Amino acid sequence: SNMPKDVVSPRIILAWSCLVLTSGNDIQDSGKDFYDLKCSACTSMVAELERNLETERPKMNVDLRKTLAGGDKGKKVDYMVSEVRTLELLEGLCPGMKDYGIVHQEDGSATFQRYNVAGGSQHIGGRLTLGDDAHRVNQVRLESHCYATVEAHEDTLAEVIRAAGLAKKAREEEVAKKT
Repeated sequence: SNMPKDVVSPRIILAWSCLVLTSGNDIQDSGKDFYDLKCSACTSMVAELERNLETERPKMNVDLRKTLAGGDKGKKVDYMVSEVRTLELLEGLCPGMKDYGIVHQEDGSATFQRYNVAGGSQHIGGRLTLGDDAHRVNQVRLESHCYATVEAHEDTLAEVIRAAGLAKKAREEEVAKKT
């Protein structure tokens, strides 16, 4: 990651959030340890958030200058640090969980892994079954787990996303000064 060291990464925040989240048996796999799959679910959420941050496209700044009353009291907010960006990233996180499935390893362990190749190739290191009832149930459970985690830690995650936006904006300004 190119993020400065003084900015806490989404990976750290989500990993911590997932460990303290007390949702029940929302992810299960026959005979697999729930704790292991829950940690894997959170790792998948972090990977999806990082993927969304890496693939996001620049957008227009948010213009808050014109009010409904026609006044000129607001200001123009850089999209990278706006609440709109934060909400879009948080709202776009959990639907991406439908692109993950449980991969079974030869040693008996199981983890969630992205299998949709949109945006790049994916290596599946194990056995992944798609399309059966268990796969569909686990997709729904993973997505539900994601929504519960985001809801439980929305403020912290929003701070991390805004901090990442500030860091990216600062890097872009530094590059612009050098050119």
